[in-house]
Amino acid sequence: MNCTVFITLEPYLAQWFAHENGGSNPIKVKRGSAESDLLRFFLIPQPRDPDYQRQINPLPGQVEILLPNFKYKDTRYCNFLPPAGEKAIRQCIRNRFKIQLWKDLYTIENQNRRIDITISEWMEAHGIIEDDTNWNTIAKIFQRCKAIYFDNRRLTSRKSSKHRKKEEKFSQPQNEFVHL
Repeated sequence: MNCTVFITLEPYLAQWFAHENGGSNPIKVKRGSAESDLLRFFLIPQPRDPDYQRQINPLPGQVEILLPNFKYKDTRYCNFLPPAGEKAIRQCIRNRFKIQLWKDLYTIENQNRRIDITISEWMEAHGIIEDDTNWNTIAKIFQRCKAIYFDNRRLTSRKSSKHRKKEEKFSQPQNEFVHL
């Protein structure tokens, strides 16, 4: 009997994660991957609460992950993923996505190309359905990653704002002591 766990992911992340792991449903994570290691670390036996019922089908916005077999943890008994484990796996998937996006899109050959076409091609290559929500989300993630490395800091700092300079000017302490 194969056990599964369910994790809530944004649509673009769910599509990318499924594509990266072979496109099957339920998603079979690669042995030795970061997600597999996190599952091994966080899986615990099911709660003994009499009101607890094991989830059978994914809810809207969830992906189903097939639990791999571990040498020192039997997933027939340890097949419950607590909220902290779900959060860690979600963050791991998100971080891997951002790294892959940055690695693939921020290259020398992409510097002179239109970014909208580049993002659309990247989405197609990584199994992400191209709709407005997915495209805008990915474009914004890429824009924020780029903004970290540039000096203009439009997205990372508000120190260049005219209002900020006025506030700083008036917030400087006045000399309270009068020199005689």
